[in-house]
Amino acid sequence: MVIGDAEIWSDTFPGELIPRMLDLICEAWQPFPKPAATDHEVLITRRFKHALKQAKDFRKLPVRIERELAEDDPRTGEELGRIDLKFLPAVSALEEVYFAFECKRLNATVNGARRTLAMEYVMEGMIRFVTGQYSSSVDSGGMIGYVLDGKSHEAMISVGQNIAARRTELRMSAPASLERSTLRPDNHSIRQTEHALSAQRGFRLHHIFLDC
Repeated sequence: MVIGDAEIWSDTFPGELIPRMLDLICEAWQPFPKPAATDHEVLITRRFKHALKQAKDFRKLPVRIERELAEDDPRTGEELGRIDLKFLPAVSALEEVYFAFECKRLNATVNGARRTLAMEYVMEGMIRFVTGQYSSSVDSGGMIGYVLDGKSHEAMISVGQNIAARRTELRMSAPASLERSTLRPDNHSIRQTEHALSAQRGFRLHHIFLDC
């Protein structure tokens, strides 16, 4: 028996909120003080979370924004990892209903040398959704790429090449690539990828590339 509003027990993340979240991230980034080429994504994300909270209009986007929340294995109790940014719908009473963003640096300066970090974006970021480490109960999630040299087109090419090279691990059909966003097709900073996690379950990843 469900007591009260049945909507709060829905096991899906409200789809109408996803494009609004993508808009919020892009809009909040515009005035955000841009990080340096050597900055780490953890510190960037901690500062950016506060910018997102300040820019959020709760009437249009009824979500709570949290960072670095632990995700545990329900069978073993072991910590699977910490989600960089977690958007929780205000109407949901279910802890497993959320929208996660994994944040990664791209085109960064590491030990004095420029690195694309595209492989890390794919195999330490995207793969966490594919394996079910994050978002195992929902059908979509997101990646945020901080493009630290401002060359997002080059970053997208590098990420796309790594996706194509690892399409089997990512459970993608050929040609595996960054596709234009179906939710925000006019925003060239937003892309998406489709993953077949099983015969019954598909998963969509929304990618946002933020220039510094």
